[in-house]
Amino acid sequence: MARQVKRKSHNRGDHVVDLTKRTKHGRAQMRTVTRTAARKPRDHQEPEQEEIESSEEEPEVEEEQEEEFDKGQVYNALLTLLKSDHKEHKPKKRVAEQSTEEQVEEEEEEEDNVAGINMEEEEEDADEDVDDHIDFVDEDEESPKGLNQDPYEVHFNQPLDDYMASQEKLCVKENQKWNITDKKVLNDLSLTSMLQVPPGESVSRPLSNVNSLDDYLIKKKVLDAYKREYSEDLTDLESTLLEPILNYVDVSYQYKHFKNTQYRKLYILHALNHIYKTRDRILKNTTKLHSYRESLKSKEGEVEDEEPEYRDQGFTRPKVLILLPTREACYEVVETMIQLSGTEQQENKKKFTTQFHTPAEPPNNKPDDFIDAFKGNNNDFFCIGMKFTRKSLKLYSSFYSSDIILASPIGLSMILENPDKKKRQYDFISSIEVLIIDRANQIEMQSWDHVNTVMKYVNKIPKEFHDADFSRIRMWSINDQAKLLRQTLVFSEFQTPMINNLISHKSFNLAGKLKFKPIITQENSIMNSIGLKIKQIFQRFESPSPMSDPDSRFKFFTNTILPSLLKSSSYEDGIMIFIPSYFDYLRVKSHLKANTKFNFASIDEYTSQSKLTRTRQQFTSGKIKILLYTERLHYFRRFEISGVKTLVMFGLPSNPVFYKELIRFIGKSVFKQECDLDLALVKILFSKWDAVTLERIVGNERAPVLCNSVNESYEFR
Repeated sequence: MARQVKRKSHNRGDHVVDLTKRTKHGRAQMRTVTRTAARKPRDHQEPEQEEIESSEEEPEVEEEQEEEFDKGQVYNALLTLLKSDHKEHKPKKRVAEQSTEEQVEEEEEEEDNVAGINMEEEEEDADEDVDDHIDFVDEDEESPKGLNQDPYEVHFNQPLDDYMASQEKLCVKENQKWNITDKKVLNDLSLTSMLQVPPGESVSRPLSNVNSLDDYLIKKKVLDAYKREYSEDLTDLESTLLEPILNYVDVSYQYKHFKNTQYRKLYILHALNHIYKTRDRILKNTTKLHSYRESLKSKEGEVEDEEPEYRDQGFTRPKVLILLPTREACYEVVETMIQLSGTEQQENKKKFTTQFHTPAEPPNNKPDDFIDAFKGNNNDFFCIGMKFTRKSLKLYSSFYSSDIILASPIGLSMILENPDKKKRQYDFISSIEVLIIDRANQIEMQSWDHVNTVMKYVNKIPKEFHDADFSRIRMWSINDQAKLLRQTLVFSEFQTPMINNLISHKSFNLAGKLKFKPIITQENSIMNSIGLKIKQIFQRFESPSPMSDPDSRFKFFTNTILPSLLKSSSYEDGIMIFIPSYFDYLRVKSHLKANTKFNFASIDEYTSQSKLTRTRQQFTSGKIKILLYTERLHYFRRFEISGVKTLVMFGLPSNPVFYKELIRFIGKSVFKQECDLDLALVKILFSKWDAVTLERIVGNERAPVLCNSVNESYEFR
């Protein structure tokens, strides 16, 4: 392999490698490449290199960078962004005390603190797949019966070109309605399920009514690891979720409580099973092609059959993309993945643990779900690749040589839409076959726009082909039909319109879409757990469509609620207006400032700490009569606001737990004897388009009544 020797410069801009000089290696070349000589030890001194004097504490500086095509473009783009916008600052030394060697050391440490930077590839990496072995499940795996029972083969390798073309016309071009074929009530799990199938004909589901893990056709090494770490027996919930997941059906599951993590090990099991099946299928077909070509050499002059065609891969190697909100969440997933992967060694694990995990936790006075969301390393900027071989798992693999990519939406979108157009990369997610979005509610609170950015580029035809072997690429991938077979798994604590939109309108999976929804009765609704007999008035306003709902809400609030706000409240101060949407918040704030003489203040997620403290104190003392408060601020800070006597909800909080916490602000004032419980008031605005959010607060039975009955106002205590 050609090698480029390049000394590291102290100028950070000189660190970028010249990509145009790299040698490219495709799968065809990888089949014939021979191993190079063993690398020289790190302490071996090349005669032509200058000698570098360093102290014992100074780390060795790597002098050589390998010429591999797929190792630098994306990571260099991420590195450039991170250096400019997301530095992790370190204490500065005095200039006089810094030597040249110390500057190099600090630069390298800073690079190591940024998750996603590619580490130097070893020369043997190109040969790993060639010498890899196949993990067979049983001898019947290659039989027609075995292939027809394997969901992986049925879903990805058996759909015919004519079928894909006809389904693309129905589902994408004509956008025909999907049919609801199966509704179930799972009383034991307090869930309902609804299956939607595409117009025309859906991909068959070979697994059904399977009760044992051994019957699921999972790769043996993954199955054995799962049994060893957990159990051979599946709970009712695990059986209910695992069957559609392994059949490559889209699944939207609301786990309802952060302590419910059973689903997580199931999607990790599925991701690993998919990666190993993909790898083994490619290796088996490569072996068959090799045997065919060897047979030609022994039969000179004889007429042979046409070379067999095996289409078993996409444009690029990554097949699974997992979106997560924080580095700590990524760390937990990777730890489980290591346990279930069956690998004997993990490369770069120590570096990964250092960058992604910390034992720190928020204060104990915060709610449990807040502690769970923000524990450990809650940095939301990362993107990292994982590569699997028979015996090892490699973290920090380059994106184009990775099997699984784990990223935060913002970390990935900064690569996909780099401000520098020359550095933009999206080819590495062109062949994603399983997309997993976990803890979607936390991601939504960060910024959902980045998820939309990722969805725009997943399965997009690459702008470069990266030495892909076109004789092996599946035709539905070449024909830009990959989105028809991509599986999307979405896991959230509760459903919102934007999360629901992922499955409903941005997925075209021909295997179907399965949505699970919790059953919320009057008894187990959040309203029933408040513990305060306080007056709660639900006020419905007319809204002709979801698109016009924000305008209708604002008009009703300014024309009906605001003019009578002080009159309807028993107190002239202590009025809090809770506003879920930041855009609605800005609109209301502007209106109060320009068109009213109310003594009000506003705090949001972008307010400085000093202003937050000052405003809260003034509101508690009564100097400020009305306080505007946003949902995202409550999510990120979980304040306990003092002095609240009247609460007006401009809209229902998306998280039902927030409803209880906001009302308990008034309970705090009652406990301090600052207001009378009988005189306190909670008023909530809603429209019929808020039915799903309303169900989480009042229950499945009450919500339809509130949304559709003649009365527009309802009072609860």
